[in-house]
Amino acid sequence: MKASIWTIGLALSLLAGAVHAWEVPWLGAWGYAPLAPGAAAPAKPAAPVANASSAAATTTTKAVDPRGVKGPERVADHTISQRVRVSVAGDHLRLRFSDEFLASPLVIAKAAVAVLDGERIGLSRPILFEGRPSVNIPAGAPMLSDPIDLPVSALQTLVVTLYLPQATELPGHLLVQTLAPGGAVGDAGATLRLGAIITEVDVQPRQPLRVIVALGDSITEGTGATPMGFKTWPDQLATRLAGRAAVVNEGIGGNRLLNARTGDSALTRFDRDVLAVPGVTDVILLEGINDIVRQFNPEYGESATAAELVAGYRQIIARAHEHGLSVHIGTITPFVGSRAYSDAGEAIRQTVNAWIRQGDGFDGVIDFDAAVRDPEGPNKLRREYQSGDWLHPSDAGYAAMAQTVPIAGFVTPASLKRPLSAANGASGCGTR
Repeated sequence: MKASIWTIGLALSLLAGAVHAWEVPWLGAWGYAPLAPGAAAPAKPAAPVANASSAAATTTTKAVDPRGVKGPERVADHTISQRVRVSVAGDHLRLRFSDEFLASPLVIAKAAVAVLDGERIGLSRPILFEGRPSVNIPAGAPMLSDPIDLPVSALQTLVVTLYLPQATELPGHLLVQTLAPGGAVGDAGATLRLGAIITEVDVQPRQPLRVIVALGDSITEGTGATPMGFKTWPDQLATRLAGRAAVVNEGIGGNRLLNARTGDSALTRFDRDVLAVPGVTDVILLEGINDIVRQFNPEYGESATAAELVAGYRQIIARAHEHGLSVHIGTITPFVGSRAYSDAGEAIRQTVNAWIRQGDGFDGVIDFDAAVRDPEGPNKLRREYQSGDWLHPSDAGYAAMAQTVPIAGFVTPASLKRPLSAANGASGCGTR
């Protein structure tokens, strides 16, 4: 009698198990959504950073973000150093590099990752691709590194350095990094805002954990927070969880739920930026303010009624539930006092928030609005919780947002599946 495919597969699995007793799954531990060149939100005027070198001399006359000088969009024969903070512990790492929005191959001649101990570079490892120190990433594709034997603790900061020998167009999602001429691997150079090539760090954890993806706009990405201070609400949520669950920030400044403008809309990028994150179990969605304010600006010509926003949320909920994910939707925070404010936009915000608070068909409500609004004027942010533009929170505001997330449901074992009743439309207010 012929062996069935299942029997053969089982035999192969047992044989593999004799070599590897337990194939530990990868979990997303840090993220930064890829973005096409030129798609980033316009930077705001601010003083340049103190250590900007001649590498940015041609860009310092342009408007720059409070996070620092916007660096060049193309580099050649330069080393970029990027700092990341992993949210959970593990014994092995894997990095994801993105050439997804670029028109030509991305050549990395050598790369390394090191543990940061205070401000001192500690244990370092080369990054290899199929055992080789260099890689040619095809245009339009991502690339995963080989596993890296580098134990890390929860909330560990890493320094990743990449040597780009050829003229390279950088992605559009800007992150504070350092840029130095030549191929020396280190963490020195001009501090600039550069397109981020590394878009994900995965770990092999020491125990099963939930993976939370924060999907949103600039308020999730962390505009207004201390640069590289790990003060965004996802960062501070990761600190609260202290390695008991992974948190991956997939916020993009200027992003919309419905319309593409600053990158793909949340509806468009959901599969790539949420479902493709290894081990994802939960998504926290905070989107909608840009859809609301842009429709009243004739420059954009967008539509985003309350009903359209609710329909967009329902699409995210359905697609997440199809893949067994729990969905937690955040209320939209106040914007009275900002340049984007309008009474019509505020009416939409209130209508949408009322729908969110009903918990209709999803797994949790996170009331970010209630966490940061002024008790004496609930249509605007508390003064100490806003960063200066009355739209984006301050470090303290982001801390209040992180504190309002009920974390009990996020520290249950990752192996526990969400009940089918939730996928079938059960409502809930609060995290299970």
